[in-house]
Amino acid sequence: MSNLRAPELFIDRNGLWYADGLVMIRKEIVNLFASNLKKDDLNNFNIEWQNQLYPVKVEDVPFFVQSVTVQADQIILQLYDGREFPLSSGNILIKNQIPYISLFWPGDTKLSRSSYSELCKNLIERDGQYFIKYGEKEWLVEELQ
Repeated sequence: MSNLRAPELFIDRNGLWYADGLVMIRKEIVNLFASNLKKDDLNNFNIEWQNQLYPVKVEDVPFFVQSVTVQADQIILQLYDGREFPLSSGNILIKNQIPYISLFWPGDTKLSRSSYSELCKNLIERDGQYFIKYGEKEWLVEELQ
C-alpha cells in the first residue's frame, strides 16, 4: 500500500500553476486541472477529479488571459491553460489598475496587459463612460474603488 499524497496546488497572480512550489510547464496538465476547477460556496477552489476534491490556493483569480484574437467576428480570449473562449457579455472591471472580466464566476479572470491593450484598440467614450466596442457588442469599462 502506497502513501501517495496530492501535491499542494497554487495559482499565482499571473496565472502560473504550481505543484509543491514548482511551476507546472506541461500545458495539457494545467489545462486538465483548470478545466476541472470548481469554486465552492465559501469561495474556495478545488479540482474535482474522479470523485475527489483537491484544494487549490489562488493568489488573485484562477484564470489569466494571455492573448486576444478576433475569429469569425468574435473576440476570442486565450487563457494561460490553453483554452479559448469568446469574450462574454458583462463589464470589464478595473481594480487597482488591473483589468478583470467574469468568465465562469464574477471577476474570476485577469487580463494580461497585452490582451487589455489589444481590446483598448476598440475603446470608445460616450457620456463620460468608456466602452470596448466590437461590431454591435459593447463592454463597459468600469473602475472599481
